Amino acid sequence: MTRVLRTGAAVVRRLFEAVEAREVEPMYGLYASDVVIYEAPSLPWGGEFRGHHGVLRHGLGYVRTWAPLQTAADRRLDPEFAAEGDRVVVTWRQRAHGRDGWQLDLPAVSAYALACGRIVDARMHHFDTAAILAFLAAQARSEESA
Repeated sequence: MTRVLRTGAAVVRRLFEAVEAREVEPMYGLYASDVVIYEAPSLPWGGEFRGHHGVLRHGLGYVRTWAPLQTAADRRLDPEFAAEGDRVVVTWRQRAHGRDGWQLDLPAVSAYALACGRIVDARMHHFDTAAILAFLAAQARSEESA
């Protein structure tokens, strides 16, 4: 049996494709079983998530937050990858369209560490969490008054 070795950049690129397509199943093969995911705890989908159960909780929180506010075009993350061995850094965009003309388009950076071809550490850094929270609060207020 021939084993296919995947580069760190290829693994993370596949992760971004899965996120954009909202595919959960491929993520279990991309993340190590002992992965740790970090997001700013102030965000609705934020916190520290461990293992494949954490991957699912993190992903569901992200989708629950953004699905009602994103068009298909908003899901495009426009990732740019920089890799050095088992370390990959990605710049990308967080986009959404809200009610009453609100729009969100902010940069983010994610850093990944891999071991044995799988992600073991994922850290997301949003450019302006205050702007994200203000956008989400405005959408919640708009939905309450509708």
